[in-house]
Amino acid sequence: MTDLVNDIATFDGRVAKVAGPVRSGKTEALVRRAAAAIAAGTAPEDVLLATSTAEGARVARRRLVDALATAGVEDVEDLAARTNVACAQDICLEVLATPEARAYTGRAPRVLAPFEYNIFLEDMKTLGQPLRRLRGVLRKFQKEWSAGAAEEDWVVPGDEKDALDLAHRLLTAENAMLEAEVAYLCAQYLQSEAGTGARKRFACVLADDFQNNSGAQQTCLCLLARDQLIVAGNPDEAVAVATPHPAIAGFADFDALRRDVAVFTLQTAFGNPNITAFCDALAAVGDADAICADEREGTIRDIATVKWNTPNEEFNGLTRYLFALDQENPEAAQADTCLVVPNKQWAHAFGQMLAKRGFAVSSLGFERLAGDPRDEKRAQALMAYTALNLLADPEDVAAWRTWVGYGNYLCLSDGWKPLLDWCDAQGATPLEALAEASRAVAAGEAEPFLRAGNLAARYEAGLALIEQNRTRRGHALLKAVGAEGLREYEAIARQIVGDEDAATLFALVRAAQFAPTHEANPHAVRVSSYEQMVGCTYANVYAAGCVDGCVPARDAFEVVSTEEERARIMDADRRRFMAGVGKAGEHLMFSTFSKADLELAERTKMQVARVRMENGERVAVVRPTCFIEEAGACAPITLGGQALLADMGID
Repeated sequence: MTDLVNDIATFDGRVAKVAGPVRSGKTEALVRRAAAAIAAGTAPEDVLLATSTAEGARVARRRLVDALATAGVEDVEDLAARTNVACAQDICLEVLATPEARAYTGRAPRVLAPFEYNIFLEDMKTLGQPLRRLRGVLRKFQKEWSAGAAEEDWVVPGDEKDALDLAHRLLTAENAMLEAEVAYLCAQYLQSEAGTGARKRFACVLADDFQNNSGAQQTCLCLLARDQLIVAGNPDEAVAVATPHPAIAGFADFDALRRDVAVFTLQTAFGNPNITAFCDALAAVGDADAICADEREGTIRDIATVKWNTPNEEFNGLTRYLFALDQENPEAAQADTCLVVPNKQWAHAFGQMLAKRGFAVSSLGFERLAGDPRDEKRAQALMAYTALNLLADPEDVAAWRTWVGYGNYLCLSDGWKPLLDWCDAQGATPLEALAEASRAVAAGEAEPFLRAGNLAARYEAGLALIEQNRTRRGHALLKAVGAEGLREYEAIARQIVGDEDAATLFALVRAAQFAPTHEANPHAVRVSSYEQMVGCTYANVYAAGCVDGCVPARDAFEVVSTEEERARIMDADRRRFMAGVGKAGEHLMFSTFSKADLELAERTKMQVARVRMENGERVAVVRPTCFIEEAGACAPITLGGQALLADMGID
């Protein structure tokens, strides 16, 4: 690394900003700074190294072990384990979990999962506002919360205020939060008199990829720093992974908005110069003033685009190629190889094909549970999650709200509102209301509120589930809640040993939803989304499914959108693409294809150039991602898939 990286590692000032192009050592500088601070006597518990993702935190902690060893300290594993290495959202949740913060917010830092949010949305519909209007209002709330401004400064009286009041009522009753609220509430608390003792919690705060965080998350990280704050990043590497609303300007203008900020600009890119040159070329397309490397250091290796005829040829051919490479070098760690894919369908297809070739596979970025809670046949994975939740914590009101809604076309939102009205009148809690509904039905009495009988039936089913399975453990517990054999729980099943209780097992399942990481198996090939490449480095990266519509998204081409919206999506996806493929240290290959079954192309939202008939079937003609052509002279050479296999001696 350069002398400038060493200067950052030994920086003893109060505030600094570190900028640089792809693979210039920004993360390495922060990791070394953390190690230097600990080596100089700072308690590891007093150091925060903030990342964008949980996987980024896992990788950074591993790098910290090496940096501590280089710094000459002892017990490096213990010191690294005691250091706070986490994403900003998790730090905010930790702050909000304190008794003082709970008293301030009036809620527990229990975040609704995306499918639970859908039921929350059903309850919001009881306002009677048009659905499109309501969705727009909620999107505004999430954007404003992410920005960090106080609600009274932006909410508009009328429909907006009514929606905000109902959202507060629902979330308070469920003792829960929305994802976008977490950093907002944390920032409000830290800036309040009640949060005085929580401010300046860490002596040293080192924030990597600062541009990926929301405005509220950035505020929290700054408020938590006591003696030193160093932020690192690059506006052209911004990826919406820590939040849907990254505050890019929060990093770009960091030094302009603060006094006495030391600015370090890294100018040397490390790794394969062909890869870093490709990324810099893309960055310059999106921003003429993009930060690009002045020097490149590393071994030059070819990068290539491989073109197949169809997706099936890509799945089959690319995995055969990887198998041949593995046979050539059996000592290489498979975890150094990552296939970055555009969507869940590609992740599943490659995962299955790699498994058939004999590879262990760790997939990351596609864990969010999906389904329709209104239809129990399509909600098996969701119901298993909620069942585990209830077994782990029978007092979780948000879990009970979700549970009682399964199998009903309105998720019983027409009963939940009367239940809350009854609670207000009686001074009772939702769980007390459910118990009263159950008692009244059993006694043959009149329903205490509308739809109480339906809610009571689901409540009794939940109580029976808890009673029947409270002593089960491990795989038996997974089977009891209906998770056994479901694809969504395969990775969890591989992690457990068999004696985990409900709380332990649910913690694993919830972590997979909110803080997923790769399995700790050095012999597993990685399959990743572009977002989950942030904070990671791999020797070999294969970017599959590189066709327009997958990367960039089809919305970047839709003529029904405005030109401004198309440009926004194109720019965001270009940054996502560049940040993902830039994680390749040695080898980079783009994989594309020329045609696909029309139904598959429509389902995965490929940009279809034209449709033609082949053997009586409709086939979509597709184009390689426009990002490759945008790189101009830095674009890779193109090879045919069969030629690639022939070079490896594969028929």
